[in-house]
Amino acid sequence: MNTETPPEVSYELLRQKLLRVDKFEHKLRLLGALHAIQDERQIGRLHTYYPGQRTELDYTKYGVWLFPNENWNDEPLFYYTGMGIDHAATVIKGETITVDPSARDAVRLYRNCVLPKSLWLPPSLRHYAQHWDVFGIEVYVVVDNATDLTANAIILMFMINGVIVLRMPPRRGDLKGKVERTQQTIETRVVSRLPGYVSNKYTGLDPRHKKIRDRAKAKANMTVADFQARLVEGILEHNHAPHPDFKKPRIEVWRDGQEQAPLVLPTGLLQLRTAFALTYPASLTSEGVQAEELMFNSPELHAVYRVHTGEKVHVKLDPDDVRSVLVLVPQHDEPIEAFLTTFDLDFPLSLELIRVLLKRLEVRYTGNEVWKEDIGFHFLDELQRVQSGPRTPTPGKTTRSDAQAATHAVALPTVTPQQVHTSTNVSLSDLLKGSKI
Repeated sequence: MNTETPPEVSYELLRQKLLRVDKFEHKLRLLGALHAIQDERQIGRLHTYYPGQRTELDYTKYGVWLFPNENWNDEPLFYYTGMGIDHAATVIKGETITVDPSARDAVRLYRNCVLPKSLWLPPSLRHYAQHWDVFGIEVYVVVDNATDLTANAIILMFMINGVIVLRMPPRRGDLKGKVERTQQTIETRVVSRLPGYVSNKYTGLDPRHKKIRDRAKAKANMTVADFQARLVEGILEHNHAPHPDFKKPRIEVWRDGQEQAPLVLPTGLLQLRTAFALTYPASLTSEGVQAEELMFNSPELHAVYRVHTGEKVHVKLDPDDVRSVLVLVPQHDEPIEAFLTTFDLDFPLSLELIRVLLKRLEVRYTGNEVWKEDIGFHFLDELQRVQSGPRTPTPGKTTRSDAQAATHAVALPTVTPQQVHTSTNVSLSDLLKGSKI
């Protein structure tokens, strides 16, 4: 039997042969268009010609065990960080920290990227705003296929701001590589040195990594506010570090770019409230409109109801300020402001916090409706408990919901029950004044 030794093939020859193979066409024939597009197609990147043209948004794959506030007497929770990166200057435009990424957090993340930092940084960090002058509306926004970044309300938010949304296909992190690499830089230089840090290799529910996660959890001793302070310091250090291509500080690359393309900002309060908000479909009723189980009404809105009873409208709700909403009525050119009908507040209240507080009041006074006669007093009394007291579980709510409420509560000024009063300016008797009913 004649056996011949197969000729030896060099690595370089094999590499050159493979380079000439059309991998997309090959995988298209073998696996179909979906796998070929996801794995092989070279999606044409839109070139970025100046800073402020393109922003990439994403959440970190790693996380940190944190306590919502100093009074939290339960176990720490696992928090993620959302970031927005300018593609050309590679500066970090904004951040948000959340235990459960959702559409509400996507609104906060993009708003923090667009607005000047003095408008949203906590008072203790507001002095950093003058060194973090990175803001403005871009031309393109790059997101992946996470449900919180592709929800209808979020896409609508981008459209209202006139932004073109680029959705990257699954498993193609290379198409938004700037935000991926920047997150790794912040992880290496800042986050990995903090107690409670867990690498992306060990996040998730894999039982083989449970001991690693438990060790990090046992070392946790920072609150969300503490972590944000360290994160902002790391962001400023990154923004003022040399750009890898231009060899001068990234913030200078950003500032120089404004000479060619000046910043574009929202034009006023109306655009801010309609753009950076969640959108809910609703129907006009005699009691106003409902969004997230909260009722909103005003004399102007009731006047519209008397003419357009049952009209389908859209409600714009700021997740960080539920005191009032904007109602978009098809027959009106301008939105109509409606106010929370339960009580008046002198300070903004987040959606997560009011949900938990109302649920706690319902449970605390089960079977006793007297508390609703002075709901303002009892509401602030409950808020004061969440601000200053240890954590007590809220029936019907998850630990994450309680953690979000506790984090938002400590960011508010210290309250006393005498600060608030039951709302009377939108009562039914006032709304029907001058009516023939």
